[in-house]
Amino acid sequence: MPISTFTRFGIAGGGLFFAITGMANPFFTLYAAEMGASTLEIGLIVTLRALLPIVIAMPTGQLIDSLGPMKMLQWGSVLLLTSLLNTVFAVGIPALAISQLFMGASIIIMASSLQVLVSTGDRTARNKAITTYSMWMSGGGMIGPLIGGVIASLFEVPADGYRFTFVASAVATGGFMLILVWFSRRYPHPVPQVGEIRAILSLSGYTDSYRRGIGLTAHRPVQFGLVGTFVIMYIQALYMGFLPLYLVQFDYTAFQIATILSWQGLAGMMSRLIVDRLMRRFSLEHILAAAGFIASFCVVLTPVVAPNIVLTYMLIFVLGAATGINLPVSIMIMVDAVGEDQRGKLMGLRLLVNRFSQTVSPAIFGILGSFIGLTSAFFAGGAVLVATMFGFTAYARHMARPVPLSPTASPPPPPPPHEE
Repeated sequence: MPISTFTRFGIAGGGLFFAITGMANPFFTLYAAEMGASTLEIGLIVTLRALLPIVIAMPTGQLIDSLGPMKMLQWGSVLLLTSLLNTVFAVGIPALAISQLFMGASIIIMASSLQVLVSTGDRTARNKAITTYSMWMSGGGMIGPLIGGVIASLFEVPADGYRFTFVASAVATGGFMLILVWFSRRYPHPVPQVGEIRAILSLSGYTDSYRRGIGLTAHRPVQFGLVGTFVIMYIQALYMGFLPLYLVQFDYTAFQIATILSWQGLAGMMSRLIVDRLMRRFSLEHILAAAGFIASFCVVLTPVVAPNIVLTYMLIFVLGAATGINLPVSIMIMVDAVGEDQRGKLMGLRLLVNRFSQTVSPAIFGILGSFIGLTSAFFAGGAVLVATMFGFTAYARHMARPVPLSPTASPPPPPPPHEE
């Protein structure tokens, strides 16, 4: 079985994985609220989803490099199934909190492994695979909430509907695990050296993995990609955790909320169709900065448009398009800076920053929402993000500015021609 087949599996697997998480995650906060959790408690619980990934991100990346992405996908799918079943049978807030620890661990392992799986080959093939993977990911993010919304709307008692979405997600995860076993048996797994895995999992290996991962930030493109994705993932966590709660205040039904979130995924999927065109006209750094600025401004406008469902759809479409452009562009910027044998550590570092962003976002927003209300929290949080993006845009402009050559310096070689 050629390697390209596994790349295609990574692309399709990404779509299925994000459909499963998209089916469950948007309704978690609503389910927690039905079980009596306050806004502050929900913020803290959602924060736990990103807490464990921060602790295991870099060792995970190193394990991917040593064991291969397929074996790590199997471990991640087990954790995902454990999280979903724990949510289904939860009888209180503490059990829900534990389920989010497992969910966070599964996301860091599976997302990193899938991104490594599609980041192979030469630059042209790699960029095409990354863009296609991003489209499938957005497609999963579009279909997942829609399916979950349909399931939830079939039940008169909201809590029963939300719970059954987790059951459906668990069943889909079981199917994914069976497919994964078949592909894993045919994958050319790397063979770790004797004692390598034990060394990675030791205390010294653990600290060394973070030292090596942080060392990758010496590359300026890596720095740029991390900053851009931090802002976008902050917004993603904010919307995934609190937009359903906010829209409920304006009498949106579970199905309407699901279609709005699916609309965001559709916008992200469609935006991937223009990435190549944008890359021919603008630098990757400027594209990333513009996407972050647009998404930040959408946060400010959310309380203004929320009472009107049509305007909400329009705003979420713009937000989804900006977010959709960010993922492939940020990955392209970063993977060009490191070798293939460091891709696992690079994706671990990227998702470490993402999870740190997703830890800060619900915690801060939950605190703000509990004291000043969700409307003011959207205004305040959006204003800070817009201000941050002004600085980020200035940095992008400075980074793209050509450096004058000294009289003795040789001009750089011309860039390779763009290939479709």
